[in-house]
Amino acid sequence: MKILYKIITYVFVIFFLIGTFKVFEKVIILRNASDKNKIINDYAKKLKGCFDLENKNQRSINESLDLIAYCMKEFGID
Repeated sequence: MKILYKIITYVFVIFFLIGTFKVFEKVIILRNASDKNKIINDYAKKLKGCFDLENKNQRSINESLDLIAYCMKEFGID
């Protein structure tokens, strides 16, 4: 009976450790995604300010494309 108790305890500890590692792995993945989202949001704010959205209806498509290319070059976005 003691052997069965030890085996059950070991199995429980192993599953607990596996679950703990999975949680840490997901936290690391979420932290990396959060950092990427911050970078993307910073670029979005900068580009939105550069695009001159108030006068968008007065520009032609070619002028808008030139403005987008200029803004991307200005802020170093590939």
